[in-house]
Amino acid sequence: MIARNYKAEKKSGRYRAVVIDAKKLLRAAVLILAAVIIGAVIASAPGAQQGEADIPEEPETAQHGTAAAEHVLSSLKKLSVLILGFDPYTATGIVAAEAPGADTVNSYAIVKEAADNSEASPSPPPTPAPSPQQYDENSLEIRAINAAQNAKSDSYQIRIGNQTSYGVDVNALLAEPLDFDMSGDGPKILILHTHATEAYSPEGAERYNSGESDRSMDTDENVVAVGTAAAQVFEEHGIKTLHDTELHDYPSFNGSYGHALSSAEDYIAKYPSIRIVLDIHRDSIVYDDGTKAKPVTEINGQNAAQLMFVVGTNEKGLYHPEWRENLKFAVKLQDRIDGKYPELMRYINLRQERFNGHTTKGSLIIEVGSSGNTLSEAKLGITCAAECIAEFLNELK
Repeated sequence: MIARNYKAEKKSGRYRAVVIDAKKLLRAAVLILAAVIIGAVIASAPGAQQGEADIPEEPETAQHGTAAAEHVLSSLKKLSVLILGFDPYTATGIVAAEAPGADTVNSYAIVKEAADNSEASPSPPPTPAPSPQQYDENSLEIRAINAAQNAKSDSYQIRIGNQTSYGVDVNALLAEPLDFDMSGDGPKILILHTHATEAYSPEGAERYNSGESDRSMDTDENVVAVGTAAAQVFEEHGIKTLHDTELHDYPSFNGSYGHALSSAEDYIAKYPSIRIVLDIHRDSIVYDDGTKAKPVTEINGQNAAQLMFVVGTNEKGLYHPEWRENLKFAVKLQDRIDGKYPELMRYINLRQERFNGHTTKGSLIIEVGSSGNTLSEAKLGITCAAECIAEFLNELK
């Protein structure tokens, strides 16, 4: 099935929605009945490389493969489909269903689980991140990249990396009003962290030790600290904000989305004035050679981590009838932030998984930087975005 992606280009005050289908390939060797034949094909073109995730126009994506390698992969795929009777390279194939995390985006892992309330494996015990001087002989590079949605374009665009089969009309989403406002008293925003132990690289780090964890239980070092920075901005703009600092992913990833959902539902039951739930994460971008990428831009002479909105849907069968309201909210925020900081935002990622987006019509995941970024870069990035979000929300009062 052809995958879909969407982008909308603003020209003369209008957006032109362009449909580009996008579904990532699962790159795995097929070791079944055709082992001898497949081995012969591989032998005919040694050095074949794995392909990369098919998220179009993502900046700085590593280039892989040759024409011979592409021929090998094509032959392998056709042969395996003929013999097995299904396509094991698609995210909906049997291999994908059995392989934990197979339907995540290759180097651009947005959320580590393949489903809302069921994660692939327990998280490793968090360990302190090393200082930049404590590298071993197997340390790997951390590379700065510009992953802004407009990095390779001279014109303003809103891009949606659509990993669903649903159609999206960006022009209509921008034109329609939101189905909620910010009137009334009480807290309006809830910030939480499904993967609270996600942490960042040490300040000034240019390399990392691959065997060490990039997680921390210290809420002054992990994404909880980023949430605190965002909450402070909202409060300064007169928007009452609650911050759930519970480590929902510790001691195990198992059930982290379920734990976070229970917490969100408790907050909403206690404070029915909540209109927005922001689940703040940090991304992980690792190339095939182990190099970590850190999406970064410069704002007022300082490095700021780039951000990405992730929007869930009901395509995997979980209840989420209002997911388009979440997407509408993300598109409007993206438009506002880009107006002030044109290189702060990556593309919007639309997913099959629900990711607890059904809790409110203003629920979003925000990926703040990656494991290659530093905490200071993440805080600056979220602070700049939160200022724009707060200004937008205050117009809804």
